[in-house]
Amino acid sequence: MCGRYYIEIDDRELADICAAVESGKHDNAEQLEIKLSGEIFPTDIVPVQVDAGKFRAMKWGFTGFDKKPVINARIETVREKPMFREHMLERRCVIPASGYYEWGKAKKTGGKKTKYKLFMPGGPIYFAGCWRQDPGSALNTFVILPQPAAGVVDAPPDRMPVIIPRRNIPDWQNGYLANANISYILSIKEVD
Repeated sequence: MCGRYYIEIDDRELADICAAVESGKHDNAEQLEIKLSGEIFPTDIVPVQVDAGKFRAMKWGFTGFDKKPVINARIETVREKPMFREHMLERRCVIPASGYYEWGKAKKTGGKKTKYKLFMPGGPIYFAGCWRQDPGSALNTFVILPQPAAGVVDAPPDRMPVIIPRRNIPDWQNGYLANANISYILSIKEVD
């Protein structure tokens, strides 16, 4: 779940966030090559909100024990796993996006994997995450928190990112919102 997402800066709110990070008005943005639009891949450097209205450029993925990036932390176990426990308690963040991608086997393609774009009309959406300073790196990193899809979308994924409603972002970042309830209906469309 959530191995890629995307940012479309034609959304005014996302354009403002990207412009603020790009201009260097916020932490460490000026010396980094930040991905501000298009398809976002693991290890890309992107805008992340760490405090009310404060965005930082961060790299997607904690460095794992095997040096490979760990990009997701399941909401059900994030408080139990040593890699995430402290960060979930002390360093929550939200990741602004236009939507995300999932892959599934479509009947009409004979079992070939089909790429789907999931989004909220009138977006943007904000994924729940936590962040940390990776040892030996000057750049902060983050993970996205996925949860069971629970019928929110009609296929293909069995998991989806925890989506924090805009009005609940401060509660999430301050630790008052334990597990976000999905209150939005996402749209899905096949991508060519």
